[in-house]
Amino acid sequence: MDENELRRHFAQLREADQGRAPTFAQTYGRARSRRSRGAMLRVRTLVIGAAATVAIAAVWLARSRSFSPSELTPTIATWRAPTDVFLPTLGGELFGAMPALGASVLDTMIPPPLKRGA
Repeated sequence: MDENELRRHFAQLREADQGRAPTFAQTYGRARSRRSRGAMLRVRTLVIGAAATVAIAAVWLARSRSFSPSELTPTIATWRAPTDVFLPTLGGELFGAMPALGASVLDTMIPPPLKRGA
C-alpha cells in the first residue's frame, strides 16, 4: 500500500464515522433528559427516605407508649451482672482482713499449739 491509498482509506473511515455521529442537538437533548431523570431519582430517594423515617418514628413511639415499667423489671440498685459469680476467688478469706504487725498470714491457717501444764 502506498501513502495515497492509506489516506483514502482513512478518509473513508472518517466519513463513515461522521455519518454515524449524532448531531449536537441530539447530544444536548439526551444530556438534558438524563439530568431531569437524575433529579427525579434524587427527589424520589429523598421522599422514600423521609417516608421510612416517619414510619420508623411512628412505630417507635407506639411501642414506647404501649410498654410500661413492670414490677419484674429490676432497678439499677438490685441488678446483678451475670458475671458476678466469677468475682469471688478461692482463698478470698485470706485477703479479707489485714494481719497485725508482726503476725503472719500462716498464723490464721495453723492452729496454735496446745499449752501443756497450764
